[in-house]
Formats: sequence, C-alpha cells, structure tokens
Amino acid sequence: MKITTNDRYLALALKSLTDTIEPELQSGNAKASLGMIKGVLGELLKREHLTGSLLREVIAEGLDLQDALADALHILPPTDAAARTDIEAVMKREDVALSALLTQYELLCNSLDQLSSQLPNSEVPEDRAAALLKRIAEWELSYYDREAQLPVPVLPTIDNPKQPLDKQLLQDFLNSLPDSDDAVEVTRLEPLAGGFGKQTYFASYHTAANAEPGELVVRKTDPAPIMTHGACDLESEYALLKTLAQVDYPAPKPRDFAKDFKTVDASFYTMGKIAGATPGTYLGGLSGQVDEGLFMQLAERLGQLHALPLDMFTDYVKSYEDPRILSATVEECYRYNLEGWDRYMKREDHLPSPYMRWLLHWLRHNIPRDARRPILVHGDFNIHNILFDEGQLTAVLDWECSGFGAPEQDLAYIKPHISQHVDWDRFINHYQAHGGLAVNPEAMAFGFVYSALRTNLAGNRGTSNMQIGRNQDLRYTMVELGFTRSFMAMALTSAYANA
Repeated sequence: MKITTNDRYLALALKSLTDTIEPELQSGNAKASLGMIKGVLGELLKREHLTGSLLREVIAEGLDLQDALADALHILPPTDAAARTDIEAVMKREDVALSALLTQYELLCNSLDQLSSQLPNSEVPEDRAAALLKRIAEWELSYYDREAQLPVPVLPTIDNPKQPLDKQLLQDFLNSLPDSDDAVEVTRLEPLAGGFGKQTYFASYHTAANAEPGELVVRKTDPAPIMTHGACDLESEYALLKTLAQVDYPAPKPRDFAKDFKTVDASFYTMGKIAGATPGTYLGGLSGQVDEGLFMQLAERLGQLHALPLDMFTDYVKSYEDPRILSATVEECYRYNLEGWDRYMKREDHLPSPYMRWLLHWLRHNIPRDARRPILVHGDFNIHNILFDEGQLTAVLDWECSGFGAPEQDLAYIKPHISQHVDWDRFINHYQAHGGLAVNPEAMAFGFVYSALRTNLAGNRGTSNMQIGRNQDLRYTMVELGFTRSFMAMALTSAYANA
C-alpha cells in the first residue's frame, strides 16, 4: 500500500494548527510558539518541493565564486574542472536527495570560508579583496533571502462543492419535517471527537411550545467516506437501527433521515441522546479501573443480540444485504459476503495492497463448515462502542460494521480485551445464559480475521482519501501511523496461530 508522503503529512499538520488549534489559544506565549511551529512546518514544505532547485542555483553560483577566489589567490581551485563537472551532473538530477544538496552547500561554505580567510594576508589588491569578500557575503545571504521569498506550497485537494452541516442547516431540516410547527431553534451543534467512519454531533434545541431544551445526536456520512459497503452506508445503518428499535435492545433509536438535504455535503440522521460515556478505546484499552460487572453486562448484551432471530431482519436483508442470506447456512453466508466484498473492491478505488490480496485469499480458503443459520453480528462489539451510566450499560453504539454471520466473529473480536480482565470461560457462560449460542473454537480464528477485512479496507480507503487531498482531517494520519499496523498484525497472527 502506498505510503503517505512527507509533504502531505506536513500540510495536514499545518492546516490543523491553523484551523483547529490557533483559534483556541489564549496566551501570548502559546500564540508565539504556534507561529514558530507553523514557520518550521512551512519551511519543511518548501524543502519538499522548492528548496532543492534554489540550492542548485546557489551552489552553481558558489562554485563560480570559488573559482574567482582561487584565481585571485593564484592557486588551483579546491574543486577542479573534473570534480565540478561531476558535481554539476549530480545537481541536474531531480532525484538527488535534499540532504545531498545540503551537504554540498556545507562543503562549499567551508571552502569559501577557508579561501576568504587568505585574502587579507595575500597579495591581492585591497580593493579587489574587498570586492570579493562583499560578493561572498552577498552569496551567503542570497540563500536565506531567496528561501524566505519562496511561497509555502499548496498541495492539491479535492474540494466538495457542498458545505458541512451547521446549526442553520440542521434547524432547517428539523423544521421541514411533517410534524414540525416551524418553531424549532437549534442552539448548539458540536462535533464529537473520535469516530473515523462517520461524523457525530451533539445538538441542543428548543421550541416555542416547550421552554425545556431538547437534545439530539446527529450521525452523518463523512463527505469523503472510507466505506460504503453494507451497514457502512448510512442509509443501511439507519434502516438496521430502525429494525432493532422494534425490540428491547439498547441501541440508538433513530428518528429522521436526511438525504441530499439542501447544501449539506452528505446524508445524516437524527436520534435521541443517551446518557453515558465510553470506558475506553480499542487500541488504548480501558481508561481507568472498571468493575467486573461491566464485562458481565457486555456478555449479557452480546448474548441477547445473537439470540435475535434472522427472520426479524427479512425486510432489511432484502433491501440492503444479499437476499440469499435468508435461506443460507453460516458457511454459505460468508461465501456470499466475500463475493460482495469482491464486487465492492472492484467498484471502489483503493490503494493497491498485497496484504489485502492475502487476506481475501485466506478468508476464501478457510471458511469453517457451519450448518447453523446466520445471526446479526455487530462487527465492532467492544468497550469503545459501549455507553455506561452509573454502572449500567445504556447503549451499544456504532453499528456500521454489522452484518450477518457467526457468533464467533464478535466473540473472537472481543476476546483479547475481555481476557485481560475476566476469565474467558466465565464470560462465555454468562453470554450463553443470556441467549448466546454454542461456540465453535475452531471458528474463532476465521471470525477474527474476517473482522479485520472491513477495518483494513476502511483504513486503506481512508489513507487514499488523505493522500489525494479528498480528506484533510488530521485524524486520518493515525490510520497509517497506528491502526494499519495493529489490524494487519492481529489478522496475520490470528490466521496462523495454530499453524
């Protein structure tokens, strides 16, 4: 997979400093430090694109000056004709590293310094010596003067002609709903940190008929989506949650869906706000001490999820999944799923990746024999997608990785975290006591590797969006700098754990 270039990272960091951090700074020292940091990043961007050409010019001028000094001192130039020809040939090559040019400039500075130190005690007439020393000073200044005048390069981006969601647009949408009395006023719309697949906002509003403020959560497609297959498509996720809302399960309750609303750059839907906070992140683990009862509640809710009958999702599957799943075994379901992923990869642009070739090949050739009916799989069931409030699990979030398959897919995904805190067999017993299915240990490796398919594909597309400028969100640097390594390694390790 293509590695992101230095200039793209620098441009993203500079944009984030300017757009996000600078407006929040209050102290003079912090603002001054930020100005210096931005200056350094701008300089590094110049060095990626423009400084090389400038150095070539300055070095060529310095070599001419070196010859003039040697001639005045009646000595052979430190760089003879053959050596100069070699240097000039190297400098003409565009693939020469900046570090090589910087080294050549340093050597030239040392040579000119040594030659100029001989002028005062030489037989060179004073006026000529003074003129040469002036030329040397002007030459050294010329690099800094010309470098300062170089513009900071602007990398190409792919702009969205529409605009991000804001308070006014959300207010317009709420007032456009059939049951609205045109009296909704949105007073707050704040983006929620985290979440790579979708954008999430907290919103506050009030109406003329009710002085008490109301609260909403807005779930929105990123204008540069990293995945549009299955429930990663926002409309599909909305429909799935609508189906789940028919039963007593702690998932978000979606309200209204907005597709192509006015000038908003992507679809979104609203849902009620649920009390609670997540106790940790996927890679970072738990953020503090957590009672063992938390993990038992995870087991309960996962068991209840896997106990939901496939038939209740019939309409959803017919509209958003492969209808063959409804009459398939788990084994057949995964074959259909992989066919769908093949079609998706051919339809959507991704960075060429030999790792993904291996991953798909391994999955196709390692589907466990399984005659059970498929169940709904969350796909990302873990502590980072759970809300807890006063010790009680209040919601299971982020259903964009959900699909249909075997219980081992969710169980294998959560096992590494659970096993660090409670006995795995105890967790499984509690899971099964609340509707969970019998576990096939031989299917666990496949379940975990299959979970990595979606995350690796999403990371691939997210990195691609960043590299071509479709997405200028600094968070996506962490895909290449953290998530990619983690998910690739975990899938490879799991695939060959029993080899």
